[in-house]
Amino acid sequence: MVPVKSGKSGMAIASLVCSLVGVIPCFWLFQIMGLLGTIFGFVGLKQTKNNQRGGRGLAIAGVVIGIVLVLACIAFWIYFATNANCVRNGNRWDCTTK
Repeated sequence: MVPVKSGKSGMAIASLVCSLVGVIPCFWLFQIMGLLGTIFGFVGLKQTKNNQRGGRGLAIAGVVIGIVLVLACIAFWIYFATNANCVRNGNRWDCTTK
């Protein structure tokens, strides 16, 4: 007898949605949405492990997008912190090259 799937995992859907919201430019400096997407994705993967629920692909996509966004954010902040030629000018940053 084939097990009947009881719908998609809510965490898998939340993972993909949070990760996609993290792609919006206003979230690029602080990737809270990418981090949440990654966490929800791992929970969604656990929920869909035994094929009782669908949405495994959504969870995988959420994890991958979330990890890429968080790594890009970390790389940006490392670059920004090590570049000593940037100064705050009002509400923007002015960076010069040597």
